[in-house]
Amino acid sequence: MIKKVHFLGIGGSGASAAAAIAQHTGFEVTGCDLDISNEFTTPFSLDQLLKGHSASHLKGGNVNILAVTPAIYSLDPTNEELMEAKRLGIEVLTWQEFMGKYLMEGKFVIAVSGTHGKTTTTAMIAKMLEDAGLDPTVELGSIMPSWKANYRNGNSKYFVVEADEYNDNYLPITPDISVVTNIDMDHPEYFKDFEEYKESFKKFILKTKGAVVANLSDASTAEVMKTVLKSIPENDTRQFLDYSKQQFNLSLKIPGTFNILNATAAFQVGLLLGINPETIKSSLQSFTGAGRRFEYIGDYNRAKIYSDFGHHPTEIRETLKAVREKFPNERVLVIYQPHMFTRTKYLFEDFVKVFTVAPVDKIYIMDIYQSREKDLGEVSSKQLAETINLPSVLHIPSGTELQVLKPEIKNGDIVFFMSAGDTDKIAKQLVELR
Repeated sequence: MIKKVHFLGIGGSGASAAAAIAQHTGFEVTGCDLDISNEFTTPFSLDQLLKGHSASHLKGGNVNILAVTPAIYSLDPTNEELMEAKRLGIEVLTWQEFMGKYLMEGKFVIAVSGTHGKTTTTAMIAKMLEDAGLDPTVELGSIMPSWKANYRNGNSKYFVVEADEYNDNYLPITPDISVVTNIDMDHPEYFKDFEEYKESFKKFILKTKGAVVANLSDASTAEVMKTVLKSIPENDTRQFLDYSKQQFNLSLKIPGTFNILNATAAFQVGLLLGINPETIKSSLQSFTGAGRRFEYIGDYNRAKIYSDFGHHPTEIRETLKAVREKFPNERVLVIYQPHMFTRTKYLFEDFVKVFTVAPVDKIYIMDIYQSREKDLGEVSSKQLAETINLPSVLHIPSGTELQVLKPEIKNGDIVFFMSAGDTDKIAKQLVELR
């Protein structure tokens, strides 16, 4: 019997990919969201997509599984679809639990975790398997330009997944190979402190069946790996590999020293899978990036417009360093939108430090993107700009972004939008004005 799965929150980058893969696997798929028309919902027909949330979406008795976005439990715990599913006895899973239980069964799973670099490393590994003719299924946290999608439907045993630590979302996954790029405190809205955050990664690593590929040049990753190794029996047959010690000659098309490490992780995974080293090298050298990772959007007023997902102080520091290395003589304008109130509050001093010494010419800070939170009035972008207290750092009130930016952008400028929020839309609007 064909099972029907209904995705509550199908418009998200991860849930939409899981839904598209489920559809290819043979599930009948429907879904709902507040925004059902975005770049992630293109695989679905209009009659599969329902706007908003309503108990009526489950009427008819033919929905077997409700796959929900985890944010619903904190944002809307009495959601009427969630309540109706429980009343009807429908199996309720997060979409990650659904993916682990139904889509990864019998697959060889390669899961990429880490605070920074997950998406790019996942995309590199996916492309490498694709180029090696291994036809992987892939769940990715952004649009892969060559696929024009955030997923790939393959017909082999390989399943490559971006494993997100927020809400312990990666714990339903049991990887054959896991990658840990780095561990740097994030998601303070869920993890009470850094110790709890590191403990989550330890649990994920211990779920790995075959090989753990980790970046031990990162102190926190090395610390977690040390506790992992202490907790396993001496006769454990799993491999624990430090990819940061790998050395080979490689010329990447994408900038940033962090991407050298990402490529090294992918290279190590390729070797574990028995892929020819020359095939690995060729694939990585032709990799041009994932969506919203130093992505060139177009031009406005003869200035180059880029979009990037960087939203954590460490990512911002490393990415802006890469921007300056790539454009040593150009005027660089950064438009940054803080993502979530808890993150901005918890890492406030780190944001101040990174923007105070950023190697760019002007920084515009947009209002905070609230995502799955409510504004409690404890922190604001205006407060952040005022604390940085530099004439080159300005706060842009919501709704005035284009009005402020258009007269500022000059011929030859590099305009860099950064956020996990919706700055990408503003970047594209700007390009459309040219």
